[in-house]
Amino acid sequence: MTCNHKIDIRTCLCAIAAALTLLTFPAAAQSLSPAQARQWCFARDDKVSDDQRMDGCTLVLKANPSNAAALANRGEVYRRKGDSELAVADLNRALDLDPNDVIAWYNRGIAYDDLGDRDHAIADYTRAIQLEPDDARYYNNRGNSRIARNDYERAMADYDRAIKLNPKFALAYFNRGTAYREHHEADRALADLDMSIKLDPNYGPAYGNRARIFRDKGDRPRALADFGKSLQLNPNNDRDAYARANMYFDAHDYARALEDYDRSIKANASYSGVFNARCMTHAILGQLQEALGDCEQALRMRPNDPYTLDSRALTYLKLGNLDAAIADYDAVLSAKPGLDSSLYGRGLAKRKKGDTDGAERDIAAAKAINAGIADMFAPYGVQ
Repeated sequence: MTCNHKIDIRTCLCAIAAALTLLTFPAAAQSLSPAQARQWCFARDDKVSDDQRMDGCTLVLKANPSNAAALANRGEVYRRKGDSELAVADLNRALDLDPNDVIAWYNRGIAYDDLGDRDHAIADYTRAIQLEPDDARYYNNRGNSRIARNDYERAMADYDRAIKLNPKFALAYFNRGTAYREHHEADRALADLDMSIKLDPNYGPAYGNRARIFRDKGDRPRALADFGKSLQLNPNNDRDAYARANMYFDAHDYARALEDYDRSIKANASYSGVFNARCMTHAILGQLQEALGDCEQALRMRPNDPYTLDSRALTYLKLGNLDAAIADYDAVLSAKPGLDSSLYGRGLAKRKKGDTDGAERDIAAAKAINAGIADMFAPYGVQ
């Protein structure tokens, strides 16, 4: 079942939950004894897996569909498994039956966050805080929801409160530090990320965000060290692989840049910008068919993107397909008349075609915008 966006999400989710009662219960749940089902559903230790808890709660609910605790526990499992709509459906029913279940409010807030519904998430975290005002997790999560709504001041107040309640809450330091960095308070951000790493040295994203601060401060060795630590802890962090690749690219270390672009795309192939960056890197390295493939993929994902057209134009220029290169540069300059790399590249293409006057005009215009444009092109292998 899918939800029609025109109807209330709660109504839709409740309909989904009702429909689930018509489904065949898993074989594992059918084979459980009632005692084992209750043990799996309500166990307080981590020896019970999510699948076992799901099976146990499902069997408990088959016998008693109004068991609020079983609904809340199964809803939490759905949330952890990424089934946010089903999580909200179960948690709605649980809270109708037991409106004082603070963890159910908290879990439903997370599920709403995962659905992108920040207003409902904030309302649920606020209700959890009303019921249990001294739990730092609720303030931390409400801070995250408020940051997502660009409510910076109130988000920072929530992070401050979370840290005051739990001075060893590494994730709250990470979130506050990230917010500081995004609002250009680098020194405060660095202090919070240092503390986050001190408290939890195995949390990769903290190293990645600290690396960005070092990078922006011009401290290349420490930035690369932190990106390396982040990727050691989480090799599939596509964002940090992409960020480190860009640092290698800017330093003309194209072989290492290419390795990290490959890593980023392997982890997450949904961002056109990485394909464009890899296209440019392949082109510089003379791997021109690979470059064209990446540029075409980027343009399928984001048609007519001027920066990707600029990269493809360079590839055509190196291939000697001058008409195609000039056509792409023309398209770029129609959208972005002052893009220095396209003016310079078009000038080089025109020069190769024998259009000396047109070449000199484009090259002069590019140098007027960026006096170092010729040096920028030097590693590209075109003249």
